[in-house]
Amino acid sequence: MRRSTSYNISLTVLLSALFIFIGVFYFNTSYLRFYESVCDLWQSCKYFYYEIIGQAHITMPTVENYSDVLKWDIFLARDFDTFKTDLQNYCHLLISKKNFNLYLEKFLHVTTVLFGILAIVFLLLKIFIFILKRLYRCSNTKHNRDTLPLRLFKFISKHTYQATRKLIITYVRFLRKYKFIYYFWIILWVFHFNFASIAISFLAYFLYFTCTFKLETLYVQSVKLFIDLQVFLDVFPWWIIAIIAYILFGRFRKGIANMLLRRLEARNCGFIKELPIVSMTCGSMGKKKTTIITDMALSQEVMFRQKAFELIKANDMKFPFFPWIKFEMELRGYMEDGTVYNLASVKEFVTEKEQRYLKHKNAELELYGYDTEIYPMRYNDGLKIESIFDTLRTYAQLYFIYVIESSLIVSNYSIRTDNQLLDQGNFPMWATDFFPETTVEEGRYAHILDFDVLRLGKKVIENNPNAGSFEFGVVVISEVGKERGNVLDQKEMKKNNDETNQKNDLFNSWLKMCRHSATVDHYPFIKVFTDEQRPESWGADARDLCDIVNIVSSGSQRLALPFYVIEDMLSDVLYGWFMSLYYDFRFRRGDNTLLVHILKCVTGLLYKHNTRIYNKYGYSVSTIEKERGTMDSKIEKKKYFVINKKIYANRFSTDCFSDYFNDMAIKSKRGLADYVEYETERATVEELKMQNSYFINALYKNAGS
Repeated sequence: MRRSTSYNISLTVLLSALFIFIGVFYFNTSYLRFYESVCDLWQSCKYFYYEIIGQAHITMPTVENYSDVLKWDIFLARDFDTFKTDLQNYCHLLISKKNFNLYLEKFLHVTTVLFGILAIVFLLLKIFIFILKRLYRCSNTKHNRDTLPLRLFKFISKHTYQATRKLIITYVRFLRKYKFIYYFWIILWVFHFNFASIAISFLAYFLYFTCTFKLETLYVQSVKLFIDLQVFLDVFPWWIIAIIAYILFGRFRKGIANMLLRRLEARNCGFIKELPIVSMTCGSMGKKKTTIITDMALSQEVMFRQKAFELIKANDMKFPFFPWIKFEMELRGYMEDGTVYNLASVKEFVTEKEQRYLKHKNAELELYGYDTEIYPMRYNDGLKIESIFDTLRTYAQLYFIYVIESSLIVSNYSIRTDNQLLDQGNFPMWATDFFPETTVEEGRYAHILDFDVLRLGKKVIENNPNAGSFEFGVVVISEVGKERGNVLDQKEMKKNNDETNQKNDLFNSWLKMCRHSATVDHYPFIKVFTDEQRPESWGADARDLCDIVNIVSSGSQRLALPFYVIEDMLSDVLYGWFMSLYYDFRFRRGDNTLLVHILKCVTGLLYKHNTRIYNKYGYSVSTIEKERGTMDSKIEKKKYFVINKKIYANRFSTDCFSDYFNDMAIKSKRGLADYVEYETERATVEELKMQNSYFINALYKNAGS
C-alpha cells in the first residue's frame, strides 16, 4: 500500500471516530430531540390518516408542544398573545425620547473610539512607511539574491504551509474519489446540529396543518425552530457564519451576473437572426470588427445546432413510434466509416434504403421492425402528404448537422470553439454554454477556408479535391475587400483570362446561390460573416447582397457582477500603491526581501481575483448602425454586447496575419535600432532622399536633380 493511501485511510478513520465521539458526548441532546421529533411525526401521521378517512379518533398530535429535551433559552415569548404584548412594549420603548438619547450617546461614543483607532492606524502606517523607506533607501545590485529573513521564511513555509497544503490537496482528491466518506460526514453533522430534527418536525407539522389549517399554530412552530437552531448557533463561530454568508452572497450575485450575460447573449442572437445570409461589418481600425464577426460566428454555430435539434424533434413527432434510435445508430456508423460524409451522401443513404424497401418490402430490415400494419407510412400536415422516407431523408440531414463532431465554422483565420458533444451511447446532447463554471482547456478549431470551395467558376488549383464540397456552415472572411477587391481593383481583369481572378471565379454567384445546398426542412444552415474597414472596399455586385453593420463605437468595459464597487476600489488602490512602491524598490535594489515578498503575494492574489472577475463577468457595449448593402436604405441603430468570457477565452488572434510580417522581419536581419537617425531637428537633403518617398522622389525628379 502506498504511503499516501495509508495516510488518507488513517486520517479518514481518525476523523470519523472524532466526529462520532463529538456526537456522543457533546451533541447527545440532538439525538434525543431527533427521537422526540420522530414521535411527533408518528402522532401526526396517525392524526392525518384518521382525519383523511373520516374516522373518529382520540389521537392528539404532539407537534404543537414545546420540546422536553431542549431548554428554553431564547428571548421570544411562549405564546402569540404574550409576543404581541412584548412587541407593543418594545415599539413604545424604541421610539421614546429616552431611547433616542441613549442611542445618540452610544453612537457618539462608538464614533469617537472609531476615529481614535483610525488615527492610531494612520499614524502607525506613516511610521511603517517611513521605516520602510529608511530600510530600503540603500541601493544594491545583488540580482535575485534572497535576504536572510526571506530565506528563513521560505524554509519555514516549505516545511509547514506548503507541506500542509500538499497533504490537504492530496486528501481532498482522495475524498472526491470516495465520495461516500464525506456524504457520511455530512449526514453525521446534519444530526449533530439538529437539522434532521428540524426536517422531521417540519414534516410532522405539515401533516397536522393540512388537516387543521390553524394559522395561530405558526407562531409556536417558529419559536420551536429557533429553539432547535440553538444547537447549531451556540457552537458555530459567528465569524465562520460570516464567511459562509459571504460565500453564499458571492454565489447569489454570480448567479445574477450569469443570468445577465446569458440575456445579453440572447439579445445578440436576436440581432444575428435579423441579418441576411451575408453580412459585412465595417469600422475603422481598433473598433473590434474581427472580434464582433468572430463573436457572431460562435453564436451562429450554436444556433445552427439548436435549430437542427428543434427540427429533429418536430420530424420525430411526425412518426412518433418509429425506432429513431436504430436509424441514428446506423447513420452514425456510416459517418464513422466515411460512407456518409456530407448532406448529399446522407440523402443518397436514405434513397438507397427506400429503393431496397420498395423492392423487398422488408420493414424488419430497412425500417428496424417498424410495424407498417399498425403505424402509418405517410404523414399529412394539412398542406401536403409526405412518406416516411421523405421524413427520414430530412431527419437524417438534420441529425448529420447536429451530431457531426466538427466545427461548423470555416474561416480565413483561426477560431477556437468549446462546444462538447455529451454522448452515453443514446441520443447525444451538446454542451454549448459560453459561461461555464469551470474553464474548458481543450477545444476544437475552425476549418481552414480554401476559397476554391466557394468558387463556382475557375479555381486557383486545377482539379482541387475540395472543390464543390462545401454545403453548410458558418463562413467567416476577415478583410474581405483585400481578398475580393472593388471596381477599381478589378479594372484590368478580364473574364476570359487564363488565370483565376475575381471576375471569372464566380464567387459572387456562389454568394447568391449558397442557400440552395444548405437548406434542410426549409431552413438555410449557412451564414457568411465578413469585415472590412469601409464597405466600398468590396465590389457592389457582392456588397448589394449584404447587410452592412457599421461599428460606431466599441464602448468601455462594464461589469455584470452586482455589488462589486468596494472590492474593485480596494483592489485598485492597493494595486496602485504596491506597484509604485515595488518599482521604486526595483529601481534601487536587485535583491529580494521578505516584506516585498509578502506584499507581492497579497497584491498578486488581489490582482488575480479582480482580473478573473472582469474576465468572467465583464462586457462592453458596441454601438452599431445597420443598413442594406445598397447603402440607400434607412439606418437602424442597434447594440451588440461583446462579453469577455465568450470572445476572449483564446478564441482567435487579432493579429491573424502577423506571421506574414514575422517571416519578412526575420529574413531582413534588421530592427528598429538599425534605422538611421536624423542628425538635427531639420532633415538634410540626403536624409530626405533616404525616405524613399514617392513625394520626395517626385520633387527631386521634377527639379532635375
